[in-house]
Amino acid sequence: MTPPTSKKILFLLVYLTSFLYSFHYALPLYIESSFISQFISTEKVVGLIFSFAAVFTVICTFLLPRILRRFGNYRATLAVMGAEVFALLVLAYFSNPIIAVSFFIIHQVLTNIIFLNLDYFVEAFTENEKTGSMRGVFMTVLNIAVAVAPFVAGLMLTDHDFWKIYLAAAVFMTLGFIVIAKYFKNYKDPHYVIPSFKSTFYIIRESHDLHSIIFMHFLLSFFYVWMVIYMPIYLNKHMGIPMNDILGTIIPIALIPFIIFEVFLGKLADTKLGEKEILTAGFIIMGISTAGISWVTTSSVIFWAGLLFITRTGASAVESMTESYFYKQVGPADTHLITFMRTTRATAYIIAPIVGYFVLSFTDFHYLFLILGIFMLTALPYSLSIKDTK
Repeated sequence: MTPPTSKKILFLLVYLTSFLYSFHYALPLYIESSFISQFISTEKVVGLIFSFAAVFTVICTFLLPRILRRFGNYRATLAVMGAEVFALLVLAYFSNPIIAVSFFIIHQVLTNIIFLNLDYFVEAFTENEKTGSMRGVFMTVLNIAVAVAPFVAGLMLTDHDFWKIYLAAAVFMTLGFIVIAKYFKNYKDPHYVIPSFKSTFYIIRESHDLHSIIFMHFLLSFFYVWMVIYMPIYLNKHMGIPMNDILGTIIPIALIPFIIFEVFLGKLADTKLGEKEILTAGFIIMGISTAGISWVTTSSVIFWAGLLFITRTGASAVESMTESYFYKQVGPADTHLITFMRTTRATAYIIAPIVGYFVLSFTDFHYLFLILGIFMLTALPYSLSIKDTK
């Protein structure tokens, strides 16, 4: 009989699996709007496909704690990872519009659920007094993959042959499956709390700090959704920048802040400042730099890489601080609160594309980013009013 793996080793293996998951997720991330646009008639409708997938994601997310209580996170994670590998292979090898769109939606749902599974593993191994730094390391591990994967995708992509990207994503997901299957057999689940949605909503509503940090996380997710769906289309079709330059140069440079800042900011929040000041600065940087995109007319790859680097500098501060602050308020058994927090990502995927659809119905494409910048600045009353942890 194989002896149980130590908690420290399991934690490192969660990091490894998270890296593999994130690489699999980020490989197709910035080509997905272009991929799905092959099967529909207009750019405006692309976002609605993501919204439709997000509705199912929200439903599955709220069901997840019940599934974990019955089957455990080990078996649930393996089941979802296996289904994701199958969905990716279908996307790689089938070009029928109905099949492609259907499995694209399934793929969108599964990637979100896998992230939650891994998130529960991380929370189970995290010591509260080190939440900021450990969450910073966790997010940095994810973001290294997110930064490197688009560059790799750009090298693989020659003439919109997206099947290569989805096949490579399936390989990385398979590796993650193997790690979980081999080393987490003896994982002991915490007791999963499953109160009603009404009681969970009441807990969050009554806590100013909780509902404030969740709203700020929603705004960050909204930012990511518009950037992932609309920025590649805008740069490629409206600014005339080749997809290889977008994936191989602009996106990797833009994502560097997530690698270089988050661990430092997490430690800073734990030891000196707390999250409040860093959150506020992050949203100001995000809001102003994103709004400025609407007035840029150059197609210079270096200029765009630099501008998007600034937007992500703000986003990296917000991401690390929302993670740190929220997880200092909850424990591993608070799956109802963690689930509610994580549904903001899926909720943003429902709301943001619908808002984008209506914005594009009344104004030009480039004004999307002015509106997005204004949205980010609405976070300031919340970031300035939360109770700091230092």
